[in-house]
Amino acid sequence: MAKNYRGDNLIFIISQPRSGSTLLQRVLSGHPEIQTSAETWLMLHPVYATRGSGIETEYGASFAAEGVNEFIKNYAANGDIYDEAIRNWAETIYNDALNKQGKSLFLDKTPRYFFIIPELYRLFPEAKFIFLIRNPMAVLASELTTYVKGNWPVLGVFQPDLLLAPRLILEGIELLGSDAITIHYEKFVSEPEKNISALCKQLGISFNDSMLDYSRTPAPKGKMNDPIGIHKHTRPSTASMEKWKRMADNIQSRHFARSYLDALGPETIEQLGYSWEQIRRDLDETDTHSSKQELLFPWSIAIRPQKEWTAREHYFAEKYFAVQKKGRLKGTLSAIKRNIKRLLRDLKKQLTLPAPPDYR
Repeated sequence: MAKNYRGDNLIFIISQPRSGSTLLQRVLSGHPEIQTSAETWLMLHPVYATRGSGIETEYGASFAAEGVNEFIKNYAANGDIYDEAIRNWAETIYNDALNKQGKSLFLDKTPRYFFIIPELYRLFPEAKFIFLIRNPMAVLASELTTYVKGNWPVLGVFQPDLLLAPRLILEGIELLGSDAITIHYEKFVSEPEKNISALCKQLGISFNDSMLDYSRTPAPKGKMNDPIGIHKHTRPSTASMEKWKRMADNIQSRHFARSYLDALGPETIEQLGYSWEQIRRDLDETDTHSSKQELLFPWSIAIRPQKEWTAREHYFAEKYFAVQKKGRLKGTLSAIKRNIKRLLRDLKKQLTLPAPPDYR
């Protein structure tokens, strides 16, 4: 096995989830030399193994990272040995998949690689990096309709995808400079032949217009795939491009959209290639004021993981859904009862917890 593997047969698609990455992956995998799969998540753990934060394990990831880093510092002859080990490991796995299918390029589409862009670029400087950008409002709308479906606390699961990814992707594009291949979803679906042809040129592969009809291209095996959108069409379509504007028609989703727009801010939105002011106008255009006051689930609670909620926020969530189901009076009483039970249960757990082990 060569020791100087630098990822020359790798293509990474990096994006926010729900940005059309599955569509782009499916189109590119129509090329005879490209092999792909469901989201691999392969490179995340090897990179995080030396990070002191951002990962939780039952064996104690922060202690393990400290041990690994100290071992390399004190005993390895080559300070880059861990990177070389990752490269050799990745070469073995990716090449095995390529050899099995008789292909020469592996396309890894794992959106949360936005967490490790600098490391991926350092490890695989000869790989191709495609940054797929989509209007963040469309990303939010897709998350709400695909996964959240009215269960607003689920939104917190996607906090990094919504709040962290846009800035990390922009920083990644800046870091890679001329090595960054950037494509906007809206341009891609509006003029697929023009944009995919240009993309293929940047990837150093030939373009065939048959790639745009992915009905005969096998879907990647595995559960880590788009569960909805990709199956609605057989070619890139603009049908979903403006759907995000429908959030303005519902007071709850409009609240989320406005809050998300404010959270990202004009600078990030503009750097992504969109107009903050225009998005705001689109969200305000169909602003309807209900004659009755509606209870809104606050963005400030929904966007955070439930484990970070305060007792008051847990109570609010219980009250919100109870009121929706049973009405204001019965719902409020039900929420109070449930909240008291939860507090007593948590208190009992705290009283019976064993003392944490002293690793030091």
